[in-house]
Amino acid sequence: MKRVLTILLLLMAWPSLQAAEMAPGTTFAECRDCPTMVVLPAGTFMMGSPSDEADRRENEILHPVTFATPFAMSATPVTWNQWEACVRDNWCDAEAIDAALRLNNDGTPNENYRDYGRGSRPAVGMNWYDALRFVGWLNNKAGVADLYSLPSEAQWEYGARAGSTTVFPWGDELDYNYGNVGKREYGLGGHTEGRDTWMDETSPVASFPANAFGLYDMHGNIFEWTQDCFEADLANAPRDGSASTEGDCSVRVFRSGTFLSNPYMQRSARRGAPYPATTRGRNYLGFRVVRDI
Repeated sequence: MKRVLTILLLLMAWPSLQAAEMAPGTTFAECRDCPTMVVLPAGTFMMGSPSDEADRRENEILHPVTFATPFAMSATPVTWNQWEACVRDNWCDAEAIDAALRLNNDGTPNENYRDYGRGSRPAVGMNWYDALRFVGWLNNKAGVADLYSLPSEAQWEYGARAGSTTVFPWGDELDYNYGNVGKREYGLGGHTEGRDTWMDETSPVASFPANAFGLYDMHGNIFEWTQDCFEADLANAPRDGSASTEGDCSVRVFRSGTFLSNPYMQRSARRGAPYPATTRGRNYLGFRVVRDI
């Protein structure tokens, strides 16, 4: 296993960092409670799914995407510990999220509400704008505007594939040793098998092996917001890895599968049905971040 250099990026130290220190696989964080970021390499990959992939959808049009330069992605989804650090700095709204989590989708009280736990579990319930507030907090910590963002769909899939071309990064069959995922049958429902010992709930991040890029929980646990405006398919998606700013920007795309999701939803190419950007209170929806380097 290659050695990974970990750097704590203090604000005043950042200008002195050399390019060699930011080689692919390097990890760093802007502050003690900030997400750990992993540097991903520049490169080209095929985004979408081939026509013979099981369970593919027509909106997954196969096309090349090229990242001209490396970028960094958070090693895990944003955790409650990290979210609460943003709350303490008065950037993020804890009360609104907690209140939303206790409601059903129609706004009525959820009598079956259960907190899955906080700490190192993924933060959930945030709408797209809440996620942007967290991004703003990170940019403030770094002292540079627009350094952090939500990942584009292309960045997310590039990170999830980690050089693979199979349905999942480990192969073509669902494997419960690589993520907190749901049942094998169609529909939604929890399942435990192999390393997956969490039934109908989130698991602490990094409970499963990292992929070849050093990223955790890219398959299973929670859905993750992306930066992109919704477009029905990838025919006009940017080929440089940037987020789509066309289409319907009142709704945003999410990626990954959840602890309740079936194999179709866990695939690297799968594009989540868009949610209104204002959607709060979903106990299976969170986010991770990316950073320019």
